[in-house]
Order: sequence, then C-alpha cells, then structure tokens
Amino acid sequence: MDYKVLYRKYRPKNFGELIGQDAIKDVLVNSIKLNKIAHAYIFSGLRGTGKTSTAKIFAKTLNCLDNSSGNSCEKCEMCKTYGESADIIEIDAASNNGVEEIRSLRDSVKIAPYNSKYKVYIIDEVHMLSNSAWNAFLKTLEEPPSHVIFILATTEVNKIPDTVKSRCQIFVFNEINDTVMKNYLLEVAKKEKIEIEEDAVLDIVQLARGSLRDALSILDKLSKYNKKITTKLILENYSILDTKKLDDLFNYIKKSDIDLTNNTIEEIKCTGITPLNFINDFIDFLMNKIINKETKDFNDLELIKKIINKLNEIISNFNSVLNPFILIKVELMTINYFPGNNKLEKEEKIEFNNKVTTEQIPEEKIESSKNNNKLKDIRINNSFVKASKQEKENFKDNWEELINELNENDEVSILGFLENVKIEVVSPTNALLSFKTDSEALIFNNNVKEIETRYNKKYKTDYRFIALSQKEWSIEKKKYIDNKSKKYEYIDEISLNNDKSEIEGLASDIFGENIIEIR
Repeated sequence: MDYKVLYRKYRPKNFGELIGQDAIKDVLVNSIKLNKIAHAYIFSGLRGTGKTSTAKIFAKTLNCLDNSSGNSCEKCEMCKTYGESADIIEIDAASNNGVEEIRSLRDSVKIAPYNSKYKVYIIDEVHMLSNSAWNAFLKTLEEPPSHVIFILATTEVNKIPDTVKSRCQIFVFNEINDTVMKNYLLEVAKKEKIEIEEDAVLDIVQLARGSLRDALSILDKLSKYNKKITTKLILENYSILDTKKLDDLFNYIKKSDIDLTNNTIEEIKCTGITPLNFINDFIDFLMNKIINKETKDFNDLELIKKIINKLNEIISNFNSVLNPFILIKVELMTINYFPGNNKLEKEEKIEFNNKVTTEQIPEEKIESSKNNNKLKDIRINNSFVKASKQEKENFKDNWEELINELNENDEVSILGFLENVKIEVVSPTNALLSFKTDSEALIFNNNVKEIETRYNKKYKTDYRFIALSQKEWSIEKKKYIDNKSKKYEYIDEISLNNDKSEIEGLASDIFGENIIEIR
C-alpha cells in the first residue's frame, strides 16, 4: 500500500473524529438532527483548522441514510461510497475563479442529485473569485434549488462581498487549542510508534500556530529521521526562538539599549525565522509574561502594551515593506525612547497622577523651553520664506536617496527617526516635516542635529529642519493660507541670543501676536 502522509492518514471521517471546533460541530450536528439545514454556509478561519474536513463530513452526513444521531453511520451505501459520489462537488476557486466557471456551476445546480438527497458544492478559497464571478453567482446563491447546498471555505472572509455574507450562515474556525493539539500529537505518535519528548511536542505545537495540519506535517517530517524526536532535533530543522533570547530582548528595549536591541534582533534574524513568526513569538512571550504575572510593575506593563500595539501595526504594513526586519528593528529600538534621555541610566519612575507646576521646574529649564519654542517658530517661519514646489521636489528626491542609502547600510539608529515622515514645505534654507503623532515629531526634533549633519554632508547644503505633528501642521497651514498676502521675512537663528523682546517683536510681525508663546 502506498505511504500516506500523516495529515491525510488522520483526516477525520466523521464528527466523532473531528478535533477541536466543538462549538461548530455541535451546531452542525443539531441542525442535521432537527432537519434545519441552511442553503449556504461560510467556513472561515486559519489554514489547517478543519474547514474543508468539516465541510466534507457535513456533506457526507447530510446524505447518510441513517443520520438521525446527527452523525454519519459509516455503514450505509452513501457513507461507503462517499469518496466517489457525483453529488459532492469540490471546486478550487483559486484556479476556477472566472465568470465562465461560475456560469457552468449555475447550470449544473439545476440538475437533480444522482442518487443522494442533496447536491453539495464545497468551494475552497472562495475569496479568490473575481468581482464579475461573484455577480454571476449571487442570484444562484440567494435562491438555489432545494436539493443544493453551498459550503464556501476561506482564509480571508473579509474579501467576500457583504451581499454574499448576508445570504450565508458564517462559522469561524479558531486556532486549535494548544492542549488539544499536544494530546492529539502524542496520540498519533503512539499509534505510529514515533518516539518523541514531551517538550518536543510543545515545540511542534508552537511551530504549528494553531494549525493541526501543519503540526502533523512537522511530526511527519521529523519522524523520517528514524530516531527519537527531541527539542535539539527540532531546533536543527526549524527556527524556534529561545525564551531567554526574547527575555533579553525585552530587557534591552526596556533599558533603551539601542546597540544590544539591534544585535539581539540580528541574532534572531540569523536563525532563519520569518519576520511574521518572530512577531507572533514575541507577542506570545509578552502575553505570557502578563498571564503568568511575571511582571507587576506598571511601567513594564505599559511598555508591553506599547510593544504589542506596535508589532500589530507592523503586521498591517507588511505588504508595503521591502525588508520587514528593518522596520521591526527601528520600532523596537526607539519604542522606549525618552526625549532628551537616549538611555535610561537612572532608574526613575514615571509619576502619572502628580501635577507639575512651574514652581517645581528649575528656572534654567523654563528658559531653555522658551528658547526651544522660539527656535521652532523661527524654523517654521523660515520654511515658508521663498518656499516653492520645485524646492520641495528637489528636496524629496534627495531625501528618498538618503533613506535608500541608510537602508542599504542598515543604519537603523538614524532610520528610526525618519520613519513615517512627510515633507510639507521646503524653502532654499529650511524644510518643514510632519509626523502623525506629537511623540514622533518630538523624537525627530531632539535628534535633528544628527539628521541635518547627515543630510548636509551628503548634499553639501546647509538646511535646517523642523518637525510638527499633523495636528500642529494643520494649524500652521491654516495660518499661512489666512495670511498668504503677508511677506515672510527670513529670521536668523542667532537672534535667539538677542534680547527677548526684540525676538518676540520680530517674530510677532511675521506670525501674529499669539504665536510666540510657551506651549
């Protein structure tokens, strides 16, 4: 007899053998027992969680001659010949997604079942159908003949039109529970006489990420070594992150140690793990720290929340990023960055509920803050002086070239400050940039000298930059539009050393009375 891979050998034949998805199983079994069958279903979820297997079992049970228990009897002619039944039609929408295929399907549904109660169409990867194919299918799906049932399987339910979803019963297949998967793998290993360490089973569960099919495939491959499956054997064949490595990474991020954070991510990258798997492993690790109450410090919990949110954002941008690991490095190296304090050398707690009054701030700090705000206003003003579309286009070309150079040289420490920047206004001497958030703009401004030096050295210029949040930029843009007849005069930054009233008077002439102030 030909060898069968494990995931095919152990594919469930009835609801009793179906692993996980108990809630879905109960609903389908009861619908058969009560004879309350819908004409169309959507089975949605991660690959390898049982969507197609459940669809086949459901189709088989519907046509079973003795299904009063809600399960197939495995004895009647319908059960015995299920695999050869002409009334169970499986269609792969990935390769049959055009209008012609759907028109052919639409014609075939009118033909009565050959020798079964129902004609069941199982359409896999249904989200791959084209828009025109959906339009051709919609009427048939809405009012099919009484002998026809559609089961639409998909890993991307969001791509199915709402008009289709509203005509179907939707079942969401969750990832297989880790404990359920572990016990099942041990059971299969015992039946197959495969020697395996319990810790190695847990490693396979981690690698499978909720997909039972993937777990069986991994077990199958490892069993070919014809020796006991150990954690060491798995590490030699698959990229699994050591928990200690992830703990080290978290602590380096916490300490804002850019070098060690960068080196650790590079070491992780060299194991061959994919960026997506790294993110999933790191999120799982951080979640376990919370669940197992390994950290009770408020600041640690806040940092964990920030990291998880940022990693989820990165996942959503994967399709538009050429090198996801660069983005991961940049975000994790700068996520715990505190303006004016690149490394948290002092163990200072952040107090959240204490109001700070001006009396508590040293006078020199207040004066410094005033000067920073004046510098900011001067640079905003200078960005409008002789600003033009051509200056902006030239600057954008240079900026993109600089970003590419930093990417090629893997200079993530600078790239971190330039992420998500938008070029708004450029004059012959100044550039005004914007970021979505105040914190991103603040981080950029606190490192502006390093960025200016790099840009000016490359292009032999003497540009000055200023970054605003998009909210701030909206305000400045409105001021400019409201006062576009006003002529903007260049202000030398040296004037910051002049008398306060002189600076305020000059800037006030340009911006208006209420612009120069402590914000």
